[in-house]
Amino acid sequence: MSEPVLLLAQIDDAPGELLADVMDQLTDLGAVNIQLLANIGKKGRPGHTLLVDIPADAEDEVALLLAGEIGIWGYRVLRSEHRHLDIRRATVDLDLRAGGTVHRAPLRVKRIFGGGRFLRVKAEHDDLARICADLKKAGHLVPLAVLKSRVEVAVDGDEPVATLSIDLDHGAGA
Repeated sequence: MSEPVLLLAQIDDAPGELLADVMDQLTDLGAVNIQLLANIGKKGRPGHTLLVDIPADAEDEVALLLAGEIGIWGYRVLRSEHRHLDIRRATVDLDLRAGGTVHRAPLRVKRIFGGGRFLRVKAEHDDLARICADLKKAGHLVPLAVLKSRVEVAVDGDEPVATLSIDLDHGAGA
């Protein structure tokens, strides 16, 4: 895969449904990140600014997509360097007590470090959503935001434990 480039395009008039479809097509072409920002353009016209990270070798195909689907006349190519913090990934077994029953599921977490110190933890959204759906099927409605906050509070900067235990019926534990 070639080095990534950041494309910036101004979109004057395109319905949301079309923009969503174009975003899906950009993903299929290898886009790593896609940001679509609402804006007010010249003469007070509503529009959007599209920022998309793509492999450089996909630029021609992406340009044809953007011109053909949403009618852009041109775009900017921004050469940039992405800086990563120290991200430490781990998968833990999450034991959740809900309704007096323990439910076990794998959960990916990322611990973020910077300046030599622990900054925060992020639980993988897709895993949390799957766990909430599984709990709902078992008759336990747990809001994703509640599960996320309980998990992220229970994980600290040290190496994560193999099994993270959280009691949704009472208090959190590790």
